[in-house]
Amino acid sequence: MKYWWLEKYQNLEVKKLPELFSDIQYFLIVPKNYIQIYKKIENLEISNLSEEEMCIILYRISITKNVKNCKLHQIIHQLLLIPDTSLPISDYTLAEMIEEIKGLKEKKAILEKIQFNNIAACYHCLNIFYVDRIQSINKKGECLCPFCRKNKLYYDNELIPMNYSFLFHSKMYYGISDLGCNFSKIQKILKKGIIITNSNKMNSLKGKEFYRYLKKYEKKVIPSKEESKIIKAIYDILFLYEKKGDYQGVLEINWEGNKNLFEISYLLILSCAFALGNFFYLKQIFLVVRNENLKKEIEKNLKQMIKKSYKKLQYN
Repeated sequence: MKYWWLEKYQNLEVKKLPELFSDIQYFLIVPKNYIQIYKKIENLEISNLSEEEMCIILYRISITKNVKNCKLHQIIHQLLLIPDTSLPISDYTLAEMIEEIKGLKEKKAILEKIQFNNIAACYHCLNIFYVDRIQSINKKGECLCPFCRKNKLYYDNELIPMNYSFLFHSKMYYGISDLGCNFSKIQKILKKGIIITNSNKMNSLKGKEFYRYLKKYEKKVIPSKEESKIIKAIYDILFLYEKKGDYQGVLEINWEGNKNLFEISYLLILSCAFALGNFFYLKQIFLVVRNENLKKEIEKNLKQMIKKSYKKLQYN
């Protein structure tokens, strides 16, 4: 399901509302004029709302904390019925992904291309959807995302990954939305902010829970719908350090097998980059890696991401 993160709120309790509001603001990005849209749809029946309109109502609720008569349960139920349109995880290397990301600005999602494509992806709001959802076109003939109204789209026939990690990385590369920094700055953050070690001299936070969470991915290829789950799980652990006002945080990675090493290392780097680029207090993350092969994979991918030649790829 596309909105898997809402599943735990089906039987919503009052004590879960703060966590729900936090998740809504983490996962949903809405257009700047969302308040005007909200005013037009706030009194409509849920059955008459589109997917993006339901997301706007959810986002508005999370901002105002006003849940009175908001039909929250109905919206959650309807969104949970929407299938995930993501494509399987890519086998691109990190270097190849960045090369593809570099060209996204030139991949204009013009109206004429729709007839040759089935799926579109937006690297501003991280949504993947069928092209028949596209309704708005700008003056340049470019299709706009139905969720965030941005022209940050590309199509499936352009043979570019449409998985969550690629979109997440694209968002960081262009320094758009809530990340607030460009790719060059992220390179510097990663160079100083991630320390990889195989010996743990500090107390970990929620380490055992994270072990069990990753364990189930060891012997199968990680599907794209699971990438966002892993990134969010890492984010939640790191957020606890930020909440405590800690300068340093520890992530212990217990990975016994040798499958999915690239995927796990890549998702770890993306999650850490997001946290270091957004959080105010947390400035260093120690990755304690027991698996020597995974440790080498993380070091290799991290080196690729921060090497100087990538500055030439930065979009200005």
